[in-house]
Amino acid sequence: MKSLRFIFFLAWRNVIRYRKRTLQSFMILFFGTTCIMIVDAYMKGYAAASIERIVSQTGHLDAHAKGYLDSAEAMPLDLAIADSEGVMDEMLAQATAVTESGTNLVVSPSVWTGCMLSNGDVSRAAPVLACEAYGRSAAGVTESANPILSDARTSIVSGRFFRDNAEGGAILDEKYAKKLSLVVGDRLILLGNDAYGSFSMMETPILAIARELSLPDGAGCVVDLASFSPVFGLEGKATCVSAWFVSGEGSVIPEGNAEPAASRAILETMKSRPDIETRDFGQISASYAAMFEFLDLFLLGMMGVFAVVAAVGMTNAILLSVQDRVKDLGTLRAIALTSRQAAFLVYAETLITGVLAALCSLAVGIVTIRLLENVQYSFDFELSSIGSSLPNSIRPTLFIVRLVTISAISAIFPILAAIIPAHMARKLTIRESLGI
Repeated sequence: MKSLRFIFFLAWRNVIRYRKRTLQSFMILFFGTTCIMIVDAYMKGYAAASIERIVSQTGHLDAHAKGYLDSAEAMPLDLAIADSEGVMDEMLAQATAVTESGTNLVVSPSVWTGCMLSNGDVSRAAPVLACEAYGRSAAGVTESANPILSDARTSIVSGRFFRDNAEGGAILDEKYAKKLSLVVGDRLILLGNDAYGSFSMMETPILAIARELSLPDGAGCVVDLASFSPVFGLEGKATCVSAWFVSGEGSVIPEGNAEPAASRAILETMKSRPDIETRDFGQISASYAAMFEFLDLFLLGMMGVFAVVAAVGMTNAILLSVQDRVKDLGTLRAIALTSRQAAFLVYAETLITGVLAALCSLAVGIVTIRLLENVQYSFDFELSSIGSSLPNSIRPTLFIVRLVTISAISAIFPILAAIIPAHMARKLTIRESLGI
């Protein structure tokens, strides 16, 4: 134990004494680790925001009529759930029995279709979402907006949100409002195929204009389900029933903290119905799995590049340091150290430098990422145009555990760079070191 303390004492002395070499290794590790922390905060922050957005737009689980998902891109209205009210009642009954106190299940029916949006003179084709403005729980209609419309509610540029589920009207995307020269209060015409294969048309007032690409799944407009259903032959039906687990305050619970027991109970109950297909969140988000895997691979590749550059730079710095103090090592070998302890001395010096750099990068990384979070510094892209559930901005998120892990790896990693220099120090004989 005393010899170990003595070696670390010598190592600390050498770290201070040969500060030029120490600073070179320190800067390589510090800047590389800090950059990786910031990039990781943006990558993982984007993945977390994507998951949050997917949950809000699709739910923790959903149900469709048998065969609907196979042709979902065509939005077939003839493959709708015949008894959407019954499906919602079953979901709520199962969830109420097993959810924890303070957690509620909110369900909502919706219909996806394609329509021509028109002002009477000009028309534009667009996806249309017909849904209820407010979700339902076991206690009845919730006071908060349907989670699928959470972004739409906060993105209204003119007009107002629905007062209740009975109010007829539409929220129109800003892009289509401009193309059709429509404003709040005007009448919007929807023309499209109904559930019977016929052509139907409805007219509804525009309650609000929403910021471009803020409506769910890139919809051109959101219309109330109560007005839409009878016109398009869908009374009592829905193409999808979505379910969300929400906290007592009404906010959607993050996917990782959702109620697994309630989800399993609902899925098992729905399996007994041959006319219904039910998906959990893993199946819903499967199409985005490749994107998240790419983000992980990108970060891993970046860390690999940093590891190669850092290893070469640090190995060179440590080798030069060993060569510069061959006589010092020879003196220590002559009076105090064995060959093995001489090699351990090099490892100890490298470990001290690595730990110092890791701690500094951890502190700077936490402060920097927290600052970027507070000022909401982001990189903005129109990502929802290629994936409707993708956020349009990449923002950093502070994950302390990930930063500590990256910091720990960067503290230990330099030991690999010290293998060759330590081997060189171990092979030096006293005679060679002192030039005898």
